[in-house]
Amino acid sequence: MKKQTQLKAMKAVYTYFFPEVRKIVHSADDLADSLFLTTTPIEEAQKAVDSLGFRKRIVVPANSDGNVDLDSIHEPVIDRIAEVYEEVVSGISHFKRRYFTSGSSEGIFHVLAELKANGTRKIFTLRGEYEGYREYGKNLGIETEEIDLRRTKISSLERGLWFISNPSARDGNIIENQIIEEICDNGNKVFLDLAYVGSTEYHKFDVSHENIPAIFLSFSKPYGVFRFRMGFTFSRESIGSLYANKWFKDVQRVLIAAKIAEEVGPDYLFHRYREKQLQIVDGIQASGLEIEASDALLLANLPREKALHISKREKELLAPFERGDGYRLCLTPYYEKLERAGGTK
Repeated sequence: MKKQTQLKAMKAVYTYFFPEVRKIVHSADDLADSLFLTTTPIEEAQKAVDSLGFRKRIVVPANSDGNVDLDSIHEPVIDRIAEVYEEVVSGISHFKRRYFTSGSSEGIFHVLAELKANGTRKIFTLRGEYEGYREYGKNLGIETEEIDLRRTKISSLERGLWFISNPSARDGNIIENQIIEEICDNGNKVFLDLAYVGSTEYHKFDVSHENIPAIFLSFSKPYGVFRFRMGFTFSRESIGSLYANKWFKDVQRVLIAAKIAEEVGPDYLFHRYREKQLQIVDGIQASGLEIEASDALLLANLPREKALHISKREKELLAPFERGDGYRLCLTPYYEKLERAGGTK
């Protein structure tokens, strides 16, 4: 058995730009320039949007003069995305305040900033969580307390505000709805980051609990459009600092997001690429590292139970990927290598 001397995996999660998505990203390159003119009649603007070939028509909003209302064009798009995602994000329709954001991170920052302005001094996360919550919080003057649910009873904690990613950024695995529900039932508010939704096998993420004030969606990780910044914040209450996003948005990216949701959607790529993920993990395992394929396509992990028994060499090799009590690896370089070799066609 050949021993690994270095892993090609990445510590940070940089996404694989899936080939199936690339042509969609460029489908709006020839969008009529008239769509972006404030005096374009609504009929002409509708024709331009229709040229993109949406499966269900996106009805372009008009202003009081009968011209295209670009300030509101994101609204029917986000409504369409919510329709597509309702099957996997149960209760998304309950969130009536909807914002187009630069990935999910922008929405997370604005929510944290609003919480700080309203007096929040501390938030809770799970041990090994997405570092963005802590780093944003630190710069806003908000303390982050990490909780290990295996060693701490939820009922023993003071009530507070939680930021939780699901599937979890800790290891790429799905957190069962019952755990989120238990945290909510104990009087906590949970802000749910669903950035990995769309990269796992079918699972219904229940966001209907009244103690979930907002959820964040991103197309970066499930579809690989990290560099194109497509995200959404769904909230029960208005988020004042995100209001201006109605003006400061990339209309072309807004429309492309709807095309991705319709033509790829949150359940296609997992079935297309799961075998590739397992192939990559098998290759790493063959060199002596007993990592596991995560629920999310981009990731592999070595869980806490196995991490306790690895050798000194393995511990040194995996050190850059340590997260909490386990290890998480981003597999993007392996997908790209497979593609170059013709293995993801």
